[in-house]
Amino acid sequence: MRVKFWGVRGSLPAPIRPREIEQKILRAIRGAQGIDLSDEEAVDAYVRSLPYFRRGTTGGNTSCVEIRGQGTEIILDAGSGIRQLGLDLMQGPFGQGKGPIYILISHTHWDHIMGFPFFSPAYAPGNRITIYSRHPHIRQRFEDQQHPDHFPVTLETMLADVEFVHLRDDSKSAIGEFTVSTMPLRHPGGSYAFKVEKDGCAFVYATDAEYKGLLPAAMDHYAAFYAGAEALVFDAQFTLEDAMAKEGWGHSSSLVGVDIALQANIKRLILFHHEPSYNDDKLQEIYDKTLRYYEVQRQGQALEILMAREGLELEI
Repeated sequence: MRVKFWGVRGSLPAPIRPREIEQKILRAIRGAQGIDLSDEEAVDAYVRSLPYFRRGTTGGNTSCVEIRGQGTEIILDAGSGIRQLGLDLMQGPFGQGKGPIYILISHTHWDHIMGFPFFSPAYAPGNRITIYSRHPHIRQRFEDQQHPDHFPVTLETMLADVEFVHLRDDSKSAIGEFTVSTMPLRHPGGSYAFKVEKDGCAFVYATDAEYKGLLPAAMDHYAAFYAGAEALVFDAQFTLEDAMAKEGWGHSSSLVGVDIALQANIKRLILFHHEPSYNDDKLQEIYDKTLRYYEVQRQGQALEILMAREGLELEI
């Protein structure tokens, strides 16, 4: 399976500010001493050598992750990142009204569904969109978002065939070539993790979760569901200090993610659902601190840690 991140922020979109762009440009220019700026290849090589948070940005769109198999397209959450994903899909069969797609919704807080009204494939007749959720009345929740009081286009006037499926329990569901299972997470209003499996490989998406009682025994329930996954997308919205100050808000930290990933023998930990007030420098600071913590805790275990960013692609 191929995984691509289209939205990685939590709570609300956080576009980069003009002053931050200016600062990135200034830093890049100052670091270019000794480079012949008339040599395009040398300039290109210099820019490519910069870390991504210097030459670009983590991204400001809210939660949306794409999984592609041989013939199955799954989308995890419909945050604002799904708008650009939809435009990309319209370049293929979805632009011809020939695309089946499956959207898994962890929960219906606005940052996880706000992009759906701007999802272009939903306006192309012939496309078939199936939306899955553990939450009851899932269709009603989407209809409410597109009520005329909130949005000018109702769900009913979208031209694609949009179907809603309520996942009622923890049993596995066959979705195209994949098998999907769910687990409840601790979050106001409830959120659910998804495990997407194929050919013995598992990808776990576990955003919007707060963990209580951080001793290993208290984490057994989560570790059992996450166990052995090739990759775990983990809610690391806050620093540990902010997570403690905002207890009950339903989010966690990267350090807790390391502990759980090591306990569950995860191969790749992807830090996700970034706090909208954290800029790229702050996120890099968090990432560096997470790596140092991992080195102390690892006890010989191998764990790759990645910071989720828009455009990040993984082969699972």
